[in-house]
Formats: sequence, structure tokens, C-alpha cells
Amino acid sequence: MSDLIEVSSVNDEVYERLRQRITLGAIPPGKKISIRTLAASFGVSTMPVREALRKLQAEGFIRFERRSVTVNELSVEEVKQIFAIRRQLEVLAAGWSLERITNDDIGVLEEILETMANPNIDVKEWRKLNKLFHLRFYECSKSSHLLELIKNVWDKVEPYMTIYSSTVADFQEAQVQHREILAIIRQRDLPLLVNKITDHLNYTCDVVSKALSKPE
Repeated sequence: MSDLIEVSSVNDEVYERLRQRITLGAIPPGKKISIRTLAASFGVSTMPVREALRKLQAEGFIRFERRSVTVNELSVEEVKQIFAIRRQLEVLAAGWSLERITNDDIGVLEEILETMANPNIDVKEWRKLNKLFHLRFYECSKSSHLLELIKNVWDKVEPYMTIYSSTVADFQEAQVQHREILAIIRQRDLPLLVNKITDHLNYTCDVVSKALSKPE
């Protein structure tokens, strides 16, 4: 078996790493990107970086300007629109997931929340587990297509969760809401779950929107 890395593999790896940097906020919205600097940091030529940037442009993450590449920056209205899309998709996923969730699935969700409750947890780790909690529940829908749509929309606002985590004094309110969501899942009460997920997303959207609206 050959150990040589195919060009396509390099392109995919560069794309995945760059996309992750953008969605996690390591390269923040509004930041200009140097193709040569990125290529040097990845240890590759500029070609796979350019290919990755073209894909990211098609997905709406970056834009090419005359002499630079910039990470897209969402307006307050665009953030609100994306959260509205999330609400529609996640309400649908909640209904399908509630029909299929098992006690073992609920146990996994409980374990995630227990880890998130650690008062000394790192902010990045909390954000990672927060995303895992929601997506792990939606995986119970057994719909890979719906889950893919949710992940794609989630990634659009993920860079702005840095704003959320730096704005709130702590994660206590979010944790209370997560606990309420899990309790309702146990009850298998779909109307109540829809209301709670809607409230939870509205709360997060409101925190981010207010932070973005503040003058620098």
C-alpha cells in the first residue's frame, strides 16, 4: 500500500481545517486572510488553499475582494434570520427525535450536561459540549439529511458563539434551560419541547444580537 497522500486528500484536509478555524472563531468574522500565510502554516502550496477558499466562498463563509480574502461578517439582521432558520429545522428534528429516542440516548445527554456543569470548565470545551448536546439529541431523528442541514446552519452562527460566551457572566442560565429541555424529553411532551427549544434559541439569539448592536 502506498503512503503517498493524494492531492485530493490534501485539498480536503486543508478545507476541513480552514473551515474549522472559521466556524470556531479562530479566524474571526471580518478578518482578512493571507493565502500565502495559510499555505505556510499548513505546509502546502497555495493551490489547495485557493481550492479550499473557493469552496468556503460558495458556502458563504468568505469573500474574495480585489486584493484580499475576508471572512464574512454577518449583520444583526442576518444573525436573526439564521437563528430563525435554526428554529424551524430544530423543531422538525425535535419531533422526529422524540419519536425514536431511547433511554440510553437520554443517559448520554445526561452525561454531557453533567460534564458541562463543571464550574471550572474551559469556555471552548463548554461550547463544544453545548453543540454536542443538541446535535446528539437530533441524531435520534435518524435523518442524516436533516442533521446535515442543521449542522450547516449552525456553522453559520458558530463564530458568533464566541460573542455569546464572552458576554454572559456564566453559563448558569443556559444550563438551566438545557436541564429543562432534557426533563421535557423524558416526558415525551412534544408541544412543550417545541416551546422550550424556541425559547432557548431566542435567548441565545437575543444575547448575540444585543452584543453585535453595541457600538465598538
